[in-house]
Amino acid sequence: MARSAARDLTRGPIPQHIIKLATPVVIAMALQSAYALIDLAWVRGLGDAAVTGLSTSFQAFFIVLALAQVVATTELAELSQAYGAGRIKDARRLFSSFSIVGVVIGVLAAVAAYLSADVYVAAYTSSAAAHVAGVAYFEVMSLTFLAQLVIMVFGNAVRASGDFHTPMRVMVVSIVVNATLDPLLMYGVGPLPELGIAGAAWATVIAQLIAILLYTRRFLRRAHLAERDISWARPIFPPGFFTRLLTRGLPAGTQFFLTSAVLGIVMASLKSEGDAWTSAAGAGFRVLQQTFLPLVALGSAAAAISGQNLGAGHADRVRETARLATRWAFGYGVVVGALMFVGGGLAAHIFATGEEALAVGAEYFRWSAPALPAMALTFVPMFILQAAGRAILPLLSAILRMALLAVAVLWVVPALTTDPGWIFGAVTITSYVEALGATALLGLFVRGIVRDAPAAA
Repeated sequence: MARSAARDLTRGPIPQHIIKLATPVVIAMALQSAYALIDLAWVRGLGDAAVTGLSTSFQAFFIVLALAQVVATTELAELSQAYGAGRIKDARRLFSSFSIVGVVIGVLAAVAAYLSADVYVAAYTSSAAAHVAGVAYFEVMSLTFLAQLVIMVFGNAVRASGDFHTPMRVMVVSIVVNATLDPLLMYGVGPLPELGIAGAAWATVIAQLIAILLYTRRFLRRAHLAERDISWARPIFPPGFFTRLLTRGLPAGTQFFLTSAVLGIVMASLKSEGDAWTSAAGAGFRVLQQTFLPLVALGSAAAAISGQNLGAGHADRVRETARLATRWAFGYGVVVGALMFVGGGLAAHIFATGEEALAVGAEYFRWSAPALPAMALTFVPMFILQAAGRAILPLLSAILRMALLAVAVLWVVPALTTDPGWIFGAVTITSYVEALGATALLGLFVRGIVRDAPAAA
């Protein structure tokens, strides 16, 4: 029998599991962060219009995540609990079913994104040059609505088995390919054509296709399959399969869509302020986004551990996982938030040029960096509750936050001040509403778990 990279998370020290699972994700995401910042620097070389055009696409990234979460969240909950209960064969058959559903949704989403590119970009910029650049980028990036969704479905299946090293290796290869192709396709090197900002999009698409091929090769190597490894098998659609996609996956997808809506509201409200503010809202968010990627790693690890232990009926281990992950995440958020608050002026140089753009970028970080502790208290509860099949709970706090933000941005801020920076401030203030709600709901959930009661199949 081949040696499995999957891990039994129902036994052994919880802190050790969290560290071993989160570390490879942090390493891969650190590389991804470096690439994202370099990517912004390459695009900045094409001019301010290109940066603005690129910034309009960041909101769409969360639309992709929203679609992916509908499938991937339900998949993580069901597969991790099946692993915890020892039903490995059922997990493999369910994985095949989720893969089919993911591809179908991804194809439909990619077609819809391509057809709506012009209208979408026009909603966030009134600059003709930025509009042209944004459409050129978004039309190619529409392919990632399929590719990114498939990657998330594949990655969540592997993580549900307790294997976090394979997703790390795949991500590292993908990022290296992306970073290598970016300047070659954007500026044209040797026989390669100069594609401008569309070249950055093509680099991402090619890198994601390579990631899919690497996962596919792994799932098809049945001769080297270990006892706990995830792979494809004959798909099964048990009773309630699609109902659970709606009741578990749709709330998780809706929560990510609300994150997209938050950025969309901000960018749309700043449209009349000019490209400097649009770029700060989009590109500044991308820079800040890199700082909370370790929170995603920590949340993913906590979700896998919680899911397997729920399946095995180990309530105390679920409680310990939630407590440790939340504390570690909050500590990270406080430290990094303080660093970004102090160093925001330097961070603005990553995407901005010119005195006005740099000043607006620095103001963005002064308002937004204090939100990092709130992000910490949102991500960990969200991931754990989703792995437990309780995605509706964190969605409730996200809906409340969204309603308060809409009121603040559309009515309160315009009535009190003409300073557009307060729009960033409203985002930060309302993020704490969502964070406190998500943390409280997680506390209620873990206290309500019956000791050593196995999860329903």
